[in-house]
Amino acid sequence: VSAPNRVMDLHKEAQTNSSITLRWKSPTDPHSQAYTYWVQWAAGEHPQGDHDPRGHQANQTRETNHTYYEVQALEPGTLYNFSVWAERSNVASSAQGLLESTAPSPVTITSCISISGGHGVVLNWSCPRGGYEAFELQVGGQQDSQNRLSCEKRVSVWGLWPAQSYPAIITTIWDGMRAPSASVTCRTENSGAIVGAIVGVTLFLIPVGLLIFFLKKRHEKSQREPAPRGLVFSFSEDILAEDFADHVRKNEKDSNFGFEEEYQQLALETYSQSQTVALAPENSAKNRYRNVLPYDWSRVPLKAIQEEPGSDYINASFMPGLENPQEFIATQGPLPQTVGDFWRLVWEQQSRTLVMLTNCVESGQVKCEHYWPLDAKPCTHGHLQVTLEGEEVLEDWTVRDLTLQHMQEQKTLPVRQFHYMTWPDHGVPHSTDPMLAFRKVLRQWLDQTTEGGPPIVHCSAGVGRTGTLIALDILLRQLDRDQRVGPFSYVQKMRESRPLMVQTEAQYVFLHHCILRFLQQSSRVPTDNGVAYENPLKDGWELGFPSSLMEEETGGSGC
Repeated sequence: VSAPNRVMDLHKEAQTNSSITLRWKSPTDPHSQAYTYWVQWAAGEHPQGDHDPRGHQANQTRETNHTYYEVQALEPGTLYNFSVWAERSNVASSAQGLLESTAPSPVTITSCISISGGHGVVLNWSCPRGGYEAFELQVGGQQDSQNRLSCEKRVSVWGLWPAQSYPAIITTIWDGMRAPSASVTCRTENSGAIVGAIVGVTLFLIPVGLLIFFLKKRHEKSQREPAPRGLVFSFSEDILAEDFADHVRKNEKDSNFGFEEEYQQLALETYSQSQTVALAPENSAKNRYRNVLPYDWSRVPLKAIQEEPGSDYINASFMPGLENPQEFIATQGPLPQTVGDFWRLVWEQQSRTLVMLTNCVESGQVKCEHYWPLDAKPCTHGHLQVTLEGEEVLEDWTVRDLTLQHMQEQKTLPVRQFHYMTWPDHGVPHSTDPMLAFRKVLRQWLDQTTEGGPPIVHCSAGVGRTGTLIALDILLRQLDRDQRVGPFSYVQKMRESRPLMVQTEAQYVFLHHCILRFLQQSSRVPTDNGVAYENPLKDGWELGFPSSLMEEETGGSGC
């Protein structure tokens, strides 16, 4: 008796946190009606979760006459290796394999206690069984994300009103799947309501006062030096290399008045482009900041996962280059619940270069999840495994070599991460030279790495520092190619693909100073008395506002 052919189209039809239903098609041969089928499974690890204290289960095997089978009594949040083969007259086909995971287990909220004053609550919840990557908290309209170490710890949620009742739900995140807890009611105490009202009025008056102050300064400036008619239309013209130093000096006059005019013109331009996918309810928790959302037309889609709404979404946008409309990818720093999506992006785009322009924690605030391994022990995210092969730590940046392996396909992708670590939390670097040196190292690597997809650049929100570096690289190459450069027109072009690129006026000014310093280093323009650029905003003030008030939605880094 000849061996049967392999079963076809083995896939997951449904899943819960304790079962996975498999379905397949019979082999294409005349005896398929006489076949029985064997299903075998074994548990793997809980990626980034707790290990089963009983250890890995041994292989289990069941027989069926159907082309489907529900595997029950599985552990939640666990990766399983499945094999299915056909058999006739004790002769078996070769096995068809599949790697799938069960859904995570929901947590139980054990307590919700009002904070003194009534403007927040302290939550505590149990650690779920099986694997889990992160938790998402929702108390009334307040949302927060916490890493996997936060269960069975006290976690504070602020921004509530005294003497109110709020529904609280905690959602377990694992491998792109979500498991919400049962809702509990949190009650805030009534003391502190008067104080809250006073604080609210004060917080309202402060920005009003600052706005009046700012408008007054603008009026004084405009009285001193009125903008010439038609200047607004001249910003988009490219500037010859030999004229660039004069252009910078002119714009620097009267406290950067020229740069202020240019940047405000950029800020005034709005692009009525849809952001439907980013605003979908199933994707809201994947966005680090509410005001930084990719446009539908330029977003980078992921491959959709069957029966998982929103599984094709990540907050990332294609960015245009000199000739290629998709030369870079700009994205936000991964959240705890989007680290798996980030590595899916790297794999699906086959990107061999990552550029990180933020630190994971800055000024006590989490700006980006630590998404690569700390040591030689690999990290697993669904079907993808990341291994740190080596790193070189320098004064201003670190270069890490990583290997990304698709465990199901048994293929690997070498990835090099360039991590710039000394961009300050507020404003811009104090000197252009380290940034130009970093860009030179990065460009040399990109020029010799011709294979693979677009480089992926991120900071925290993926617009400020990310936009500044991408613009710097593109504009320096434009300068080399055309002997002219157009910072205004290119930033304008970037913003058509992703909102807020080059997010602050300080970053726009810094971009110009980097280009000027590049020209000085290449002896195309003279150096002014040999004095290098130094950040004039290092005292923490910018555009009349203290840096502590500039964080808004996107953090004090302008990113």
